[in-house]
Amino acid sequence: MHITGWAFVAVALAIFLGAIMQGIIGFGMIALAFPVVVLANDNLLPQSALIAGTTNLCVMDRRNWNGVVWREVGWIAAGRFPGMGIAVFLLSVLSSTTLALAGGFTVLAAIGLGFWAPPLARSQRNLALVGVASGLFGTAIGIGGPPLGLLYQHETGPQLRSTVSVLMLMGSPISLAILALSGQVSSADLRTGSALALPALAGMLVAPRLVPWFDQRLRTVVLVACSISAIAAMAKIVLVG
Repeated sequence: MHITGWAFVAVALAIFLGAIMQGIIGFGMIALAFPVVVLANDNLLPQSALIAGTTNLCVMDRRNWNGVVWREVGWIAAGRFPGMGIAVFLLSVLSSTTLALAGGFTVLAAIGLGFWAPPLARSQRNLALVGVASGLFGTAIGIGGPPLGLLYQHETGPQLRSTVSVLMLMGSPISLAILALSGQVSSADLRTGSALALPALAGMLVAPRLVPWFDQRLRTVVLVACSISAIAAMAKIVLVG
C-alpha cells in the first residue's frame, strides 16, 4: 500500500470526515480530506481516492435513488462530455497551474455571486451549460461537484444529494478507466483505495444522522463546501503539481 501505520490512520480519519460531508450534500469528500492526504502521500491522488470515493457514491445513489430528477440528469450529462473534451484541449495548450488557478477563481467568483443572485432557471440550455462546466472543471482540476452544487443550492436536501451523487458517479468510473488505460493505476492504488473505502463507507453510514440538522442550513453548507473544493484544487496543483 502507499501508506501504513499512523499515516494510514490519519488519512482514514480525514476520508471518514469527508465522507460525512459527501453524504450530506453529495460531493466534497476528497476536498475536505485533501490536506491530510497530501501530507501523508500525494500518490494517493487521484487514483486511490477515486476508488474509495466511487464505492461511496454507489451506496449514496442506492440510498437516494427515488429523488433523482432524471430529465435534468440527462441534460447535465449531455453537457459533461463536451466539457471533458474542452478540458483535454485546454490541458494540451495551457499549464495545469494556470488552469487550476483560473478554474478555482472562476468557481469562487460564482460562489460569491451565489450569495446574491436568484436561483438559476433549470432550462435545458442552463442544465447543459452547467454540465459543460462540471465536465470541464472535473477533468481539468478535479472539482466537478461545485458547479452542480451551485445549481441545486436552493433545492431540498434529498434533491441535491440524489441528483448530484448520480452525476458524480457517472464521472468517477470514466476517470478511473482513463487512468487505467493510460497505465496510471497500480496494484498499490487498488489495495490502498480498497482499504480507504472502509472509512469512507463508515462516514456514509454516519451522515444520515446529521442530515436533518444540516438540511436546515443546506445552502450555507453547499457554498462553504464549494469554496473548500475550489481552494483545495488550486492548492493541489500549486503545491503538488
